[in-house]
Amino acid sequence: MNNHDIQIRKKIRWPATGQLITGILLIILGAIFLFSRLLGQWFISDFWPFFLVVGGLIFYAAYYARSEKPIGYEGLLFPGTYLIVLGLLFLSMNLFGWHNMRFMWPTFILGVPISLLAMYKFGPSEPDRARSDLQTAIKIIGTVSIVLFVIAGGGFFLWPLALIIIGLVIILKGYIK
Repeated sequence: MNNHDIQIRKKIRWPATGQLITGILLIILGAIFLFSRLLGQWFISDFWPFFLVVGGLIFYAAYYARSEKPIGYEGLLFPGTYLIVLGLLFLSMNLFGWHNMRFMWPTFILGVPISLLAMYKFGPSEPDRARSDLQTAIKIIGTVSIVLFVIAGGGFFLWPLALIIIGLVIILKGYIK
């Protein structure tokens, strides 16, 4: 490679991260609309939740595209994860019937600890106190959503027992420390 080729390569402008992500999004949207034209309207009516999943993946792409992440940048992972959880929930409702939402509505709450867990796992290390607070929030909201799943699943008579067990675990943890 001669000096002229090197200078030409230096002059090539690469798109900014935002431009790249926007371009990829438009290509994906165009492909989805093209498939809907080719495969019929049922494609969009059944698979529209993929828009939410793609939106969530764009947040992840934006997070990982930047090599130097400023403080708080891991906040992109929360909406990205939540959109993916909602997209998967709505896709399952389209495939298996919306009548199942009476059992699956706690997923709206479960999406929060899953999103916080993504921030915890994939985000940069924070001071120990902040990570501990994040773990506590994940555990509390996750437990609440599991209890709500039990109630929604017909375990109406089991939820008082679940509360008793959770209370005992909390008390026992205090004694163990």
